[in-house]
Amino acid sequence: MDKSYDTVIIGSGIGGLTAGNFLAREGLSTLIVEQNLRPGGCASSFERGGFRFDAGVHWIAQCGQDGLIHQILQELGLEKEIAFVQIVPPLTVAISSRRYIIPQGKPQVITYLKDCFPREQSGIDRFFRLQGEIAGEMVRLFAQDPDAKEGLDRLYFHATFPLRFPQIARFHRREGAGVVDRLVDDGDLRKILKIAAIFPRVSMVLLSWFWEIIARADCYYPKGGIQRIADTLGDNFRRQGGEICFGKKVVEILCQKGQAWGVRLSDGTVIRAKAIISNADARQTFLEMLREDGYGEASPWPRRANLPKRYLEQIRRWRLSESFFYVYLGVDLDLKTTSVSGSPILWYFPEKKERGPLPDYVGMSVPSLNDEGVAPPGMHTVVIGAFADRICEKWFTDREGIDKEEYYRWKIQVADSLTRLAGEVIPDLEGYVVVREAASPWTFYRYTGNCMGASSGWSMDAKEQNKLPQRTPIRNFFLAGHWTFNPGGVPAAFLTGKRAAELVRQAI
Repeated sequence: MDKSYDTVIIGSGIGGLTAGNFLAREGLSTLIVEQNLRPGGCASSFERGGFRFDAGVHWIAQCGQDGLIHQILQELGLEKEIAFVQIVPPLTVAISSRRYIIPQGKPQVITYLKDCFPREQSGIDRFFRLQGEIAGEMVRLFAQDPDAKEGLDRLYFHATFPLRFPQIARFHRREGAGVVDRLVDDGDLRKILKIAAIFPRVSMVLLSWFWEIIARADCYYPKGGIQRIADTLGDNFRRQGGEICFGKKVVEILCQKGQAWGVRLSDGTVIRAKAIISNADARQTFLEMLREDGYGEASPWPRRANLPKRYLEQIRRWRLSESFFYVYLGVDLDLKTTSVSGSPILWYFPEKKERGPLPDYVGMSVPSLNDEGVAPPGMHTVVIGAFADRICEKWFTDREGIDKEEYYRWKIQVADSLTRLAGEVIPDLEGYVVVREAASPWTFYRYTGNCMGASSGWSMDAKEQNKLPQRTPIRNFFLAGHWTFNPGGVPAAFLTGKRAAELVRQAI
């Protein structure tokens, strides 16, 4: 059953699906290999008891008429296949008993925050003045596509960068939280200005960009759930002659003399290809799958591919993005009239009290407020999320001898705690739960292969912000997805998937 293709893509996440669509459109024979039984990776959904839950992605940016995702879908002729609902207002922040509903539009945001915090007007002005300058430079930077520059153009670009993008050069390694603390004093305001980044310890540059997204309400939800995006891309890929192999895992990427020539699947099948794209976890790709075979065909004992020592060291050393613990609730409760009705995206800072290992704040989303079709009539879906690296570390440390019963007891305890926290924002929530599921970082590791359940590739911390080039040291072997762009996320997956397809066309 061995076959040969122009391109094999490892993983049917959004990056892999996007690359596959562009390659199949060009008439290149393309196979996507996916270990799960449906496409999407982190951008997937599942059903329980009539409710549809989004596993890891709960809203998406860049879906408006001028957005990157819309433009790529338009190139593929799919812009009318997915209906995106804009989330307005874009965000609610709950701090103890207070609710701050962030409006759409930067002037409106500034006015609203000044009304809420009249003693902080000067600091609010200074924050958004700096934020606007940085965001403006980022728009110009993205338009120049620095990752596509090579040779002398690349050297000139980096040499002149501080002159053309002075604020990015100044703040790209400075934590946004520290900048906020120097500009404003009020505790609630500090939390609000920092929360737009979602991830802790991000640079002021990323904080500025995330605030641009929030202020413009560049937050969208696809009708039918997040799975709708992957299914649309997958269906179109197959219509153009592409193939998807579900339920199979790539265990080896085979190389000869520094050039990729095929993959071996978990059932022993060898598939030849002129080019290979990995949309999979970077550590798994390079430290486990990539193999050198000196005989031109799969040998019983292939050697690790000959990669530069520094390249491998950084893959081992670079920090990963945070992972999450999610609780998925289906509730028989009318949430249109509750405290979450301001926005279906909410971050909650509870009062300081003994909560065990739980984090200082949790996020909640109620996608059924955007799309009633994801829940039975009159009911709603609620997703509660919290950073979980610290509380889940034990299960990755002991994974060789994991006690499943102990793990499931722990998982239920954390889910109970997060549900109680959400009940502080949505009164009587626990009494109306019809369906409940939970996912830990270990769950995401099992389903996506992402090391430690990493949610967005490499860390977004100000002192990190690493990314891998999409062109690897192995000829005809390329990367797509959030390991090649920082910050990661669905727009990055679309962009890097398209770029990976362009690299393949140039190579073969």
